[in-house]
Amino acid sequence: MAAERIRRCTYVLCSKPLPAGSRSDRQFCDRTCRAAHRRWLHHQREAFAIGLAFLWGEEPGQVGGCPVCGRRFALGHPHRRDKV
Repeated sequence: MAAERIRRCTYVLCSKPLPAGSRSDRQFCDRTCRAAHRRWLHHQREAFAIGLAFLWGEEPGQVGGCPVCGRRFALGHPHRRDKV
């Protein structure tokens, strides 16, 4: 008998093993990890877009900041230009 490989959750900040007997294409341990992974990917894409805006010498108007939390985000597609 060969030892079965323990599969783990795909979310970066989670390392829980997937439930026993789960489907072979399952990637996340639960719905919260799936949602957190999607949010993490969204933030990574925005950070990349902000970095490219600075590298390409875009105008400061291409990068916005939240007046409440201070987090920076890229303006333009898929965001509205008047996003606050």
